[in-house]
This record gives sequence, C-alpha cells and structure tokens, in this order.
Amino acid sequence: MSTIKAISFLHKGERVVIKASKSGKFKVPVTKVVDGQLRTNFRLLPARDVIEHDIIKDCDPTLYLDSGEKLRVYIDADSKYLPALIDGVLTKHDQSISTPKMAKKTTPPQRVDKSSEDHYNSGGFYLSWPDDDDYYD
Repeated sequence: MSTIKAISFLHKGERVVIKASKSGKFKVPVTKVVDGQLRTNFRLLPARDVIEHDIIKDCDPTLYLDSGEKLRVYIDADSKYLPALIDGVLTKHDQSISTPKMAKKTTPPQRVDKSSEDHYNSGGFYLSWPDDDDYYD
C-alpha cells in the first residue's frame, strides 16, 4: 500500500487539503489554553493524530495516497468506528516516518594536561585572558 500524500476534510463548507511535509507529517493548528487565553500554534503531527484531531475527526476526513487512491476515513462520517483498512494505512504511514535515527558516535573528551596550562588559565575568572600575541604595536 502507498503512503499518504495528503489529508483533506470538510470545514465550514469547503474542503481543506493538508499536504504531507518532507518528514511525512502534517502541519495542523493546535489550540491550547495558556494563562486563560486561547493560543493556536501549528504543529507537525503524524497521520493518526490528524485523523483523531477534535475538529478534523468530525469533518469527513479523506486520505490521498501516492498511488492516486482517495480513501474516506469514516463510513457515513461516523467518527466512532475506524475501518481496518484505514487503520492499517495510518499505522503503516506513521511507522514509516518514525524510523529511529542512527545515534551519533561520540568520542569522550580528551584530557588536558594540567602541567602545560599557564597560571592565568587555572582560575575561573581568567579563562579568556588574551595572549601577548593578540596585541599589536
């Protein structure tokens, strides 16, 4: 099965289409109450979270696949039942975008020989003391 290219939903009489980003996630407005005020921020969400969004789930969401297929998410726009086919498409898409990244190999920091430091760098206050070579006549 193909990956999800876009998700659309019917909002205020118009069909709104949200295209997948390069990472495979969808940019959706998310509203929170902060200090008694509503704040709306855009967040990148996986496909399942978009379908389960409080507003989108009741707005007849449709999946657009790379293969050109359009899949209506809920039968008869009833958001209480998610068909198995749609569940499988969402799971496959979200798993394909959430592959773990390779951990960087880190090398431990090299020890500094304390005997080679000059007396100005031994205290915390003079750590950035300039060298004599920095001054010009």
